[in-house]
Amino acid sequence: MPVENTTPNRGYQLPFGSNNLEDDVLRLIAAYSAIDVDIAGLLVSVAQRALLVHGHVIADTTGLQAALDAKQDESEKGGANGYASLGSDGKVPAAQLPSALFGSLNYQGDWNANTNTPTIPAAATGNKGWYYMVSVAGATSVGGITDWKVGDWAVSDGTKWVKIDNTDAVASVAGLTGPITAAALKTALAIAVADITDASANGRSLIAAANYAAMKTLLGITAADITNASANGRSLITAADYAAMRTLLGLAAAAATATANTLAQRDASGDIVSRLFRSEYAVTGGTAYFCGQNALGSGADNYIRPMTPAQAAALLASSLKLQLFYESAQQTWTNGGTLTLAHGLGVKPKMYHAYATCIAADGGYSVGDEILLATWASDAADGRGVSLRPDATNITVYMGANGLIMVSSTGGYNYKSNPASTWKLIIRAWA
Repeated sequence: MPVENTTPNRGYQLPFGSNNLEDDVLRLIAAYSAIDVDIAGLLVSVAQRALLVHGHVIADTTGLQAALDAKQDESEKGGANGYASLGSDGKVPAAQLPSALFGSLNYQGDWNANTNTPTIPAAATGNKGWYYMVSVAGATSVGGITDWKVGDWAVSDGTKWVKIDNTDAVASVAGLTGPITAAALKTALAIAVADITDASANGRSLIAAANYAAMKTLLGITAADITNASANGRSLITAADYAAMRTLLGLAAAAATATANTLAQRDASGDIVSRLFRSEYAVTGGTAYFCGQNALGSGADNYIRPMTPAQAAALLASSLKLQLFYESAQQTWTNGGTLTLAHGLGVKPKMYHAYATCIAADGGYSVGDEILLATWASDAADGRGVSLRPDATNITVYMGANGLIMVSSTGGYNYKSNPASTWKLIIRAWA
């Protein structure tokens, strides 16, 4: 019986030293036959192999197109409806995580608790951490809470709304409520000297003293104790009265009479009554004048007041002459006509004149020349000239039926039977 001897991998039969030769020859024939079959299979496989460099279309790979269609682009990384990115630490940045994971507060804006504007939504997981700040106080019920003051916060914890109260006033202090002033608190506390427990008996006596004189008596202070005061200073503060102080200082006593080198004394009403008054008061606009308003007829007292020349002139204007002026527009001449012109001066004019202004060359005059007209004129031909009659409201102008008479620029009479085409009338008045 031959010994079975084979290769370790494929199990090809091998000869063995104690086997008969005829047995091993048969074994080797069988081994070569098996090797031939394996090599034939290898040659077929090698012939069917893919080349090292070759190409494929997407359809060659099952499911590849669907996978590509479902992918997200790199531009969607870290964006809305995209995918989270990783930081340098290999972790998702906190900014890309929902705030609900952290429980942080998220300010939603001001809230009017009186009108519920904007409307506070029901508490939910999606609004956990939301908070509104009360801008207008009110009693809107949010989570059963109705006491909302300006500055309070309404905060959602994801299941209910709660209030962070930022406005609670102190219920009371020493019986006081609401805004408490220092004076009111002092009165309510009724702190007495005896309450200052760390003060000595002498200290309590000093602060309980009725006045400075009583304090001075308790301290036994004299002028000599003021070591940094001069001898003159000590003499001044120890003077018996103000008169003695004035004497020490060399000050003149006040006097109600016009006595030289004395102070002007106030009377019982607090006014200074003086014979003469001189001032170096400087005002903008020129020299200052001083006078009592009664002297100007515009006041009810005799007090002296400084004023500028312009102010003095304004007060005196009512008594000055010819402060008001009126000038009519150019008037058309009408033979035998009448004009009624409202002058607006408020009083009857003290002075009034008629003027003719040239509108077309005439009698040696040029356009724009102006001449003063006599209020009336006559010659053998009746009814030439102009007359004026004023009152407090109007100036009535009477025009001659036969035109004007004037002196030409060459010195001769210039009769104008109808001057309307060459002259216009202007009336001026002063009051």
